[in-house]
Order: sequence, then structure tokens, then C-alpha cells
Amino acid sequence: MTEAGLSRPLDLATAAEHPEQLVWMDRTEGFSIPPEQLDEIRLHALRKRFADLRPRLAPLNALATENGITEIADLNAAAPLLFKHSVYKSYPVSFIEKNRFDRMTQWLQNLTTADLSAVKTEGLETIDDWLDALLRDANVRITHSTGTSGKLSFLPRGPVDAELSLRTMRLAHYRDREPEPTGLGSIPTVVIGHRTMFNGYGGALEASLKHLYDGDEGMIIVLDPGRLSADLLSLGGRLQAASAKGELGKSQVSPALMARLDQFREAQKAAPERRAKFFDTIFERLAGQRVMIAANWLMLHEMMEIGRERGASAVFAPDSLVLCAGGTKGKVLPEGFKEDIQAFLGVSRINEAYGMSEITALMPKCSAGEYHVLPWMVPFLLDPATGEPFPRQGTHTGRFGVMDLAIQSRWGGILSGDEVTMSYEPCACGRGGPHIADRIRRFSEIEGGDDKITCAGAPEAHDTALAFLAEME
Repeated sequence: MTEAGLSRPLDLATAAEHPEQLVWMDRTEGFSIPPEQLDEIRLHALRKRFADLRPRLAPLNALATENGITEIADLNAAAPLLFKHSVYKSYPVSFIEKNRFDRMTQWLQNLTTADLSAVKTEGLETIDDWLDALLRDANVRITHSTGTSGKLSFLPRGPVDAELSLRTMRLAHYRDREPEPTGLGSIPTVVIGHRTMFNGYGGALEASLKHLYDGDEGMIIVLDPGRLSADLLSLGGRLQAASAKGELGKSQVSPALMARLDQFREAQKAAPERRAKFFDTIFERLAGQRVMIAANWLMLHEMMEIGRERGASAVFAPDSLVLCAGGTKGKVLPEGFKEDIQAFLGVSRINEAYGMSEITALMPKCSAGEYHVLPWMVPFLLDPATGEPFPRQGTHTGRFGVMDLAIQSRWGGILSGDEVTMSYEPCACGRGGPHIADRIRRFSEIEGGDDKITCAGAPEAHDTALAFLAEME
């Protein structure tokens, strides 16, 4: 039986009609497509996707009407159609507060072509319940934000997009010009976080369990076997927003969360023992083995510090697959920390990548230290002062946007809060096409605060809410 998620042959003649198939190309072949030919494919595919989705998605139709767009003349002409993150949290907060998950489902239906009519919402009391119902009844998986404002963003992926999760996870773990690693079904995945997460990584984890591990939970080694709760993240965001004013109290916590108070307290009490057991497994049972890990630099640095206290070094097999994305959550780490972490882990390399959970896959960093835009993505760089797109040539610094053509069940255009420097000049690594310098920083988001959909800050927000609840009488 062929191992799941491997590359497939692709005739480029079909790519313009089905750009999502570019995900399945061998990475070397994908990055070898001449930029001019790839832009022709992208433009045709973008026009087709717009024509297909405009009459089916009300927010896209409204945005196109507002900007007087009836057709897309060239790639930059699509820049006004990039959604702001606020689109994905445009529901009235009262729907959540009053458990009107029937209305939440109606709101979400405007953002996806997946059929949500079978979703049963009667009796749902929490956001977590609603996310489970969408997955159970419609096979729609939500990616939600960390909710720094207390109001979560919800991005849907429909059944037609489900197969992407495993493929894009595999893509992030290998480099072009090298053989795609195989035998992943026998390699345990180490998760420095929760077992159940409704974010980009959580979807890839579930796909790995189903398609790589044949349902064997023992192949997934987790720090916390529980759930990264959307309800707790929402509470954590409100706590953060209210901390300076001291306005958030017990009366503002939902009855459903209050009913789980004992459960949360027990989770807090068990955390130290759970953490110790996790690192026992990492540094003893998995020592010398080949593993898969996806984390940010701060997570890996903390693992290194704990391991060094235990006398561990060169922990895993050199050919282990380690992916790092998400930065350091704003914290400054010692000089040379990347080299120190790699030596501690004992791996031959750590792959780095840039992206966000709004898109299907992370953009890999090349040998020259640049992040390369993947073939099925149309990048945009906007002047932060005027909102106008920069020319698709030369090198510019501005606000990054992207149209992900691999997403079929919703509009894949998103305007990020990231300031990047992007160049269309040939990269020193030898690749053509647009690439992004490794000096990315966040703009201050005017609407709704900084609500980037990311995995990096979620555990901290989750634990803040748990501690708050655990202190209640």
C-alpha cells in the first residue's frame, strides 16, 4: 500500500483548472516552474475561483461590489478582494453569550460552500461543543484564533479540503532537491502542547493519526492529553483585555464553564506530574529514536533547558524531522540559541518556515535564509500607507497578503498583519519567484486588536484562563 500523503505526478495543463493539485507536486518540480508560466496558471485559476465563489459567498460578493470588481484583469487587481481577519469574527458576540449556536452556524454558512444544514445545535452550551458538532455533522473543521480580544475568529475547512492537512504537514518536513522522507508511519510525533487543538497543527495531527498511524494514539506523544479549549482561549483573551481595569470577575464567566470548575482545578493540579511524565518519555524512552516535532523556538528552547538539567544531550536520531515556525513569542533568547538547540536535539538540521493558519501550508526557508512562496499561493505586498499593491517586480517592504488557491470551500484571500520584505529577483539559493526576507514583524492591527490566527501564543492564554478559574470559590 502506498504511504499516505506522498507526492503525485501532475500535468501542469490541469493546474490552472485545479490549482489545488499543485499541492501534490514534488517540491523540486514545483519550485522549478518558470515564474512567468506559474503566474499564467495563477491568474487563470484566480479568475476561475472568483467566478465560482462570488455568487456563493456573501462577504466576497459584497467586497467585490464595494470595489467595483466584476473580473480580475491581472494578479494585483485581486488585492482589494483580500479578506481582513475581522471577516472571520463578524458574528454578534451575543450569539456566543446566549448559546445561539444555530445562529452561529447560519453566520458561518456565509463563509463556506460546505453544507452546514445537517449540523445539530440544540443543547450546545460551549464553543467547543459547537466546533465538535460542525466536525461531526458536516465534516467541517474550524481553525480558530487565540482570541486576544476575547472574540475568536473562525475559519472553516470543508470536506473537500480535508486531504490537504496531511500533505502540507509532510511538505513542511522536507526540502526540495532532496528525496521526500518516507516511513513516517513508524516515527512517533512529539507534541509540546495539547492533544486536541482546533488550529492548523491540530488538523495535521488528526490527519496523521488517521492516515499515517492507522488510529494508533500511542504514536503521538503529548505534553497535555487534554484539549486546547476555545472557550478558555476566549476567556483568556477577555482576561487580558480587562487586566488593566480589573473588570472581569466570576459573574462574567459562562455557567457552562463554571460547571466545569472542578475539572479545570484538577487539570491544574495534575499539570506538574503530567509535565514530568512527558519529559521522562522524551529523554528516556525516545532517546536515540527518529521522531517528528513541530514547534516554535521558545518551546524547543524550554525543552533544551529542561533536558540539560537532566543531563540529556543529542537526544534524538540525526535524521529526525524537526520543524520550527512561529518565532519566540516576542521573547529574546541567547545568541546562538538555534545552533544550541540543534546540537541538543542531536538532529542534522531544523527546517524553518513562515506562514499562518489562514493558509494551507508553511513557506519553507531556503539555504540563503529566504522564505519562498509556494506555487499555489498568489502573494501580494501592499503599501501600508495607501493600501495599493506594489509592482510584482523588484524588492519592496509592506503588508503581506496572500491568495491560497489550494483552499476550495472558502475564499482563500487573506490580508495579514505582517510587515515583510518581498523580492521578485532571483534568490541566492538559485530559485526564481517571490521570496520573503527573514525579518518579519507585526503591524498594530486597527480593527479588533492583534488577532493573528496562530498556534504560538495559545497555550499561554489557555493556562492564564485555567489559573483564573482555579482560583474561584
